Amino acid sequence: MDNHFDIIVLGTGLTESITAAALSKAGFKVAHIDPNPYYGGDEASLSLDELVQWVDHYKEDNHSVTHYGEVPPHARQYSVSLAPSVIPSIGPFISSLIASGVSRYGSFKLLGRVVIYDGGILKNVPQSKDDIFQSKAMSLLEKRRVTRFLMFAAGEFENSKELHGQENSPLLDFLHRIFLLSEATARAITYALGYCCFISETTLPALHRIRAYLKASGRYGSSSFLVGYYGGSGEIAQGFCRAAAVRGGVYILGRSVTGISSVDPTELENPVLTSDLPRFAVEVDDFPDRLHCRCLISSTTLLPGHLRTLADVSRPSISSCSSPRPFAMARCIAIVNGPITLPLDTEGSGTSEVSDSSLLVFPPGSLSGGSAISAVHVMTAGPGTMSAPSGKGILYISMPLHTNSIHSAEILLRPYLTAVLSLFRAEQQQQKTLICSTFYMQELVSCLSSTSDSLVGLLAVPSFSPHTTQGVDEAAIVAEAIFRKAASCLNGERKEINQGCEQHVFWPLLDEVEEGEGNDMQW
Repeated sequence: MDNHFDIIVLGTGLTESITAAALSKAGFKVAHIDPNPYYGGDEASLSLDELVQWVDHYKEDNHSVTHYGEVPPHARQYSVSLAPSVIPSIGPFISSLIASGVSRYGSFKLLGRVVIYDGGILKNVPQSKDDIFQSKAMSLLEKRRVTRFLMFAAGEFENSKELHGQENSPLLDFLHRIFLLSEATARAITYALGYCCFISETTLPALHRIRAYLKASGRYGSSSFLVGYYGGSGEIAQGFCRAAAVRGGVYILGRSVTGISSVDPTELENPVLTSDLPRFAVEVDDFPDRLHCRCLISSTTLLPGHLRTLADVSRPSISSCSSPRPFAMARCIAIVNGPITLPLDTEGSGTSEVSDSSLLVFPPGSLSGGSAISAVHVMTAGPGTMSAPSGKGILYISMPLHTNSIHSAEILLRPYLTAVLSLFRAEQQQQKTLICSTFYMQELVSCLSSTSDSLVGLLAVPSFSPHTTQGVDEAAIVAEAIFRKAASCLNGERKEINQGCEQHVFWPLLDEVEEGEGNDMQW
């Protein structure tokens, strides 16, 4: 095998996979390496057998993880995600998915319902104006105030008198004072429409998210979000890797990187690269020769500590991605025996199609024994997304953490698992409903901001965004930024990111595709 490449990418997470596919499509010679025997990294989609192996490996690395219950029969018919998320119907990620052609490698469906836990019962979050006015939970005056806010949020609010001086105030406070919304309605908008993770999140980024999601409503159906089949992000990452391989990308899975060094190209025995940019050599376990490249792109988790301070780090640059980044995520994966369709709203907040794919939001302080500062998201997946066999379902429970917690993921999330199980319509007793469960803490490795001492050609991918609704869009934004920096390095140019590299376009047909797609707002 030729061991000289334009680019070596370490890690097959979603951001790295999008980047590799774009660079391969642009004509660069790419090698993509991952120490895991599967695609997706920390966002992988695994069968239950693979999940148990992952748990054992996680324990070996001194991570906090607990697993209860036996692996059920037909374990390979399950596809569980280590980082569950939904896909906004309009945004950078869906555009990349379409323009790259990777959408042909996967299947998707609309997210069934978004519900919020309020006072021990579930309430549907309205998906349209019709849903609002059919609701029996709000007075006519409240409905008019909600509609006024949604019209405001869907428009050009940046220079509005309502927002002036309120950009950095908590969204919950903004909704109370400016739009006079009730506590219940303001909480629903904050946590189940703006998808704020923390009680202190500010108004402007949340308004940008709300506007994006309002625009997305109606593109493919009543919901603003799509759900990927077979586990979601991990399966989609594999699709981007397949696109890179079709364009000539070389893949090495299940082999650890044992060393990374910067080398002088004049010292190579057979120098084939002619550039004055720094070169890198990568040593791979059980490979006789080192792999050489002009540009190295690496997941933060796979980059040695001494190189993290020298790497050029790309971060999302849009307002909706500027909310506080969690220190870690407490997660739970629970396999359930029986239907996982959540009970219908008894207060009649509109009608929704019955689906085993839904998103349940617990606002901060909504559950006794739960968190007072973090919102908790519960995603459900079942046979409808090919994630579980008939009659079975998967629950994903996620809690963002501001700082390192003294409590384990199990202590933090057990109250939410108990609450969700008690909500199912199945007549089975709780002890018989739960088949097995896994609790784990997913730390988000930080990477120092770029400095003037950064090695040219060494690009770091920050830890994936754990945000349930905007995580995939952040991945696409960061991937495009890294693509442009890599293309600039490989062409001997040292341009800033906003100048880019004019001869290489990220997904060349993207503009043409977007022109053909209608995105008229529904509000």
